[in-house]
This record gives sequence, structure tokens and C-alpha cells, in this order.
Amino acid sequence: MGNLYYNRYLFYSGLLLLGGMMLIDAMPQYTRLHGRAKQWVDPLLDVTGLWQGSWELFAPKPDYVNIKILAIIQWNDGTETVWGQPDWHDMSPWQKMRAFRQMSYYDNLWRDSYMPAWSPFCERIAELESAGSSQTPEVVRLYYVKDEIAPPDREWRPAYSTPKFDAAQEAPNLLYRWTPSNHDGR
Repeated sequence: MGNLYYNRYLFYSGLLLLGGMMLIDAMPQYTRLHGRAKQWVDPLLDVTGLWQGSWELFAPKPDYVNIKILAIIQWNDGTETVWGQPDWHDMSPWQKMRAFRQMSYYDNLWRDSYMPAWSPFCERIAELESAGSSQTPEVVRLYYVKDEIAPPDREWRPAYSTPKFDAAQEAPNLLYRWTPSNHDGR
């Protein structure tokens, strides 16, 4: 019976430690001691997958870039299929809540730090698009399109306005070129 309580105390201690680490990470930094605590906590939260990333919505430097990921699949019969990530603005609040991490992944996929994910991502897109089909993919080209939001003094846009990807889609930026036979990339 005593062992049961020991396990409970161990569980609650771990829960308090984890909650404290997340609190240190989430609070704005006001002191050097808090900065040192954040430096100690960040690697632990990165390893556990609990790091929330920077939340610079309004200050000091707000997020001003909207990204859209596209993949063009060239099939063995010469046809092409264009795959695009779901449009955030067409989603319901419930869909946005459920797909938040997925949309965050798409938003960051264009960064060089995500380079190891490009080949498996292209492979997965090819697998999903060819399911139930006799076609086989020859090449998957992964692109990103960027819409940079200008400061309000240069171009005023209403809050939550739809990104302007149409003009940029004429010249998408190539991220990666994947083929089933070799995964050489660029």
C-alpha cells in the first residue's frame, strides 16, 4: 500500500516539475535569473516536444510572412498534379484548432532547418496522391510561395485578410526535387 502512495508522489512531483518548466518558458523574461532558467529549460522542452516556439504576435518583431507550400507531381504518363496545403482561411474554427500543428509545420517547412524533412514529405505526398491509381510518380517538386505583409504605413490591410498568393504563384520558389529512384534533392 505504501508503494502506491510513493508512485503518486513521484507522479505529482514530475507534473509540478514539468509545469514549472513550461511556466518559465511561457513567461516574459524580465530578469537575468529568468533568462538563465530559460536557457536551462529550453533544451529539455525541445527534447520532449513541448517547446511552444516564439509567440511574437505583436512585439518586438511580429510575424509578417505568410507561406504556402505546393508540390507538383509529374507522373509516368507525362501528366502533372498540383498539391497544395489546406487554406487556413477556408477552415472552420474547429478545423483550425485540430490542424494547428500541421499548419505550423507547413508554415515552417520552407526554412532550411527543415531540410531533412523535405525528402520524406515529398515521398508522403507522392504516396497519398498515387493511392488507388495505376500512375507512378517520376518527380515531385516542392515549392513555397511567400506573401510578405508590408508595414501599415506602406500598405494598409484589414486584420485577418486573406494572403495575396495569386501574384506570387507565377514564380514559386523551388525547395526540393524528389525522385523515387534517388533522393538527391536540389
